[in-house]
Amino acid sequence: MFMVMAIISVIMLFPFFWLLSSSLKAVSEIFINPPIWIPATLHWENFGELFSKRGFGIITWNSLLLSTTFTVVTLFLCSLGGYAFAKYQFRGKQILFVFVLASLMIPHEATMVPLFVIYKQLHLIDNIWGVILPDLANAFGIFFMRQYCRSLPDEMLEAARIDGCSEFTLFRKVVLPNLKSAFAALGIILFVKQWNNFLWPVVILRSKENLTLAVAIKALEDSNYTPYHLIMAASVISVLPLLIIVLVFQKQLISGLTEGAVKG
Repeated sequence: MFMVMAIISVIMLFPFFWLLSSSLKAVSEIFINPPIWIPATLHWENFGELFSKRGFGIITWNSLLLSTTFTVVTLFLCSLGGYAFAKYQFRGKQILFVFVLASLMIPHEATMVPLFVIYKQLHLIDNIWGVILPDLANAFGIFFMRQYCRSLPDEMLEAARIDGCSEFTLFRKVVLPNLKSAFAALGIILFVKQWNNFLWPVVILRSKENLTLAVAIKALEDSNYTPYHLIMAASVISVLPLLIIVLVFQKQLISGLTEGAVKG
């Protein structure tokens, strides 16, 4: 069994090895047959060119800032929505929740044109907030947080109210500390989603200094000459932060997902 898992792991890691190897090759070495697995000369200047001549320093910062801001704000809004659906009783609650879930069936492509028109009127074209706003308080996040909030004891919430907590203070000091596992799991999912987001950013972002990594990698392609060695190096820059995050927080991710499945 161990050998089978080891073989599967090697197979799964091979594409990343090939990506890393190709990022350190000259462009002429990438398509040689038979392939060169480990280049004799490591071309670290591929990465240097991306940062010194192609502006990938600010582009990487844009992706990091955008993904982090999106994750933090979305976690807060989705936890508010999930808590409201889980612990409050109000007229039309079930129907409203059905509408929230039904929005998952609407493809993003169907809303792009009206969103673009609205954002143009709000002067959010070529703006980081124009990328962040459409997916804030999304249906998946609200549903995810609702499953956790349903498990919170009503007695604990009532005790906090009796002690004089306002509703927002109760949410901030009682509810949020009990959602750490949910925040860890959903936060990783949201960060990865926004980090790899391509379609909407390529529509709304225009200037080179505002591009994200996913869009900038596509922009490296040229009709006459495609620098595959730079594309490979840029792909390594794009993949590496996600790999580090998943490896560092894999326990929290697995714990959050399994707890949510049990509590749901």
